[in-house]
Amino acid sequence: MALISSKTFSKKRKALGSGLEALLSVNQPAAGKQDSKEDYLVPSSSKISSIPIHEISRNKNQPRQVFFNDALESIASSIKEIGQKVPILVRKKDDGYELIAGERRWRAMQSIQAENIDAIVMDVTDKESALIAIVENVQREQLNPVEEAEALLKLNSEYDMTHDDIAKYTGKSRSHITNIMRLNVLTEYTKSQLIEGKIEMGHARAVLSLEQSIQNAIIKDAVAKKLSVRAVEQMVRNKKSSKIKTSSGKSQDTIALENEFSEYFAADVKIQHKTNGSGKIEVKYKSLDELEGIMTKLKK
Repeated sequence: MALISSKTFSKKRKALGSGLEALLSVNQPAAGKQDSKEDYLVPSSSKISSIPIHEISRNKNQPRQVFFNDALESIASSIKEIGQKVPILVRKKDDGYELIAGERRWRAMQSIQAENIDAIVMDVTDKESALIAIVENVQREQLNPVEEAEALLKLNSEYDMTHDDIAKYTGKSRSHITNIMRLNVLTEYTKSQLIEGKIEMGHARAVLSLEQSIQNAIIKDAVAKKLSVRAVEQMVRNKKSSKIKTSSGKSQDTIALENEFSEYFAADVKIQHKTNGSGKIEVKYKSLDELEGIMTKLKK
């Protein structure tokens, strides 16, 4: 599999898995920019069919959950003006077809009451269909962080893909995969504020390790007062400091170091410092994938 953009193909190709790459190859985009910045996925040497729109169902593995009306209207306007330049990807499913990639085009065609849509029918498994749907969106960086985190978690939990596997197929770094997937532990409220753009990724990362009630309270405060990421990070340090001091008596400097190491390793780090200057650092991991990520950071 590869992205179509000729500028990025040679760079991206090495990062993509050979199994999925065999399904798709490079085609140059037709004139027009429907549902695309520059890059999109299309299998080469494939027959384009005209399929009744009502026979196509939505893909349960579609990672995108938020569709903006202005974007759909723009695609619909382009289709009415110059026609559908980019086919969608589907596969046979029961008595009809299941969408693999191109949902915005599919929705736009429905909005203008088109009866048929150009599509390429692919013979792929459930796993391959999920991979194409997710990779198409992740590589084009058109998902919000929460959608991306949930999509990558699906590949990890339902399709038994390691963080390294996911990194290979999406062309993203392993550290990016691990850090994005950590967003899945956020509360639903925090996720909603991130999706709506009321907070940034930095705000979300800062509160990852907090209890749900405290996390929600800090994010509500951040939204109401329009606090910066630095301000939220300081609030989190203060919360952790007051909580830890009552039980362990750790200094502010030690707590700050723990937070810094935890952010770097994307894992929970505890420091035990003795008055004689000795001590130990404990790095916790929840899976072999996390351990591999920690080892990679240690080797740098």
